Amino acid sequence: MLTQHCKVLFVRFDVRFPEGTVHRGKNEEISLLMKALMNFYHDHRVSAHYIWAREQWKSDAPHYHVIFLLNGSRVQYPMGIWTKAAEIWSVITDDTPGLVQQCWAKPIGKDFSGGIMIRRPTSVAVGGDLFEQQKEYEKAYAAALEWGGYLAKEFSKDKTPPGVRSFGSSQL
Repeated sequence: MLTQHCKVLFVRFDVRFPEGTVHRGKNEEISLLMKALMNFYHDHRVSAHYIWAREQWKSDAPHYHVIFLLNGSRVQYPMGIWTKAAEIWSVITDDTPGLVQQCWAKPIGKDFSGGIMIRRPTSVAVGGDLFEQQKEYEKAYAAALEWGGYLAKEFSKDKTPPGVRSFGSSQL
């Protein structure tokens, strides 16, 4: 995304099933959610990509951790993404939209919005400006990498049925 856009908005959210859901063990619902979100942003001419990880531990149904990456020149705040995901998920699960949990990043700069805006240094920056922009870029990139690393943890992924993926992503 950063090779295609000078700014990328990194957003996280978690998706759960309603209490008492009898789950068939597949990932059909998260696939429907991701397809609908991608179509929504494609229709609005916003470049977007995603990564999700499935987890299940004590509950009868899995839950999902999602990273959504968008062209930061077109979308600056995560609230609309969280709202749209909740709207779509409530249709998929025939339930209330509260099953999409907003995940707020730790503040890393002066323009904290809940997501992480990763900005490449501008091509015209030199000297101190370039140094500051590079420092901000590296800080935001490292924060996104650390926050996204949560999806890679192995704990609570062992209940995934054989032949069912424990993660998925769009292709760049």
